[in-house]
Amino acid sequence: MKLIGLIAGLALAGVASTASAEVVSTSATGFELRSSAVLATTTQAEAWAALGRWGDWWSPSHTYSGSSSNLSLAVEAGGCLCEIWDGGQVEHARVLLVWPDQGLLRMNAPFGPLQAQPVTAILTYTIRPRDAGGVEVIQTFTVGGGDAATAALAPLVDGVMSGGFERLVRFAETGSAD
Repeated sequence: MKLIGLIAGLALAGVASTASAEVVSTSATGFELRSSAVLATTTQAEAWAALGRWGDWWSPSHTYSGSSSNLSLAVEAGGCLCEIWDGGQVEHARVLLVWPDQGLLRMNAPFGPLQAQPVTAILTYTIRPRDAGGVEVIQTFTVGGGDAATAALAPLVDGVMSGGFERLVRFAETGSAD
């Protein structure tokens, strides 16, 4: 039942997006998504710290348990973006690269319905200082190795991922994702 709710949530979230989010490309076997934002008053260290507090900014409506507080991210190579609750557990992503000084975090992240497909789903966050102050945060999500059904998910997954990105940006800027 939760999976049906998750898929319905993906469909509803596909309606909303920001000007800084886009489906960069689609192919017969996958897609690439990109979101970016400039955080004028946030430092690279502050943005990096916010990124690591996944459970504080990710939407509870896009969890299996219904609670973001069940999410944790171990920001280390091999670390897990996991959701653990009394009724179950899920590994949403596995950390591949952690390079705080370069502002890079990369994970293999087959979220939601992508977990049931033979795909590679690489989620990369880049946090770059700006000469004018603040930072630019870029989220790139590249999915490959699927089929036409995978490619068709691009707009729905973009809605969820760009919505999550908006929450991350608000959290990094204000301390609250809402």
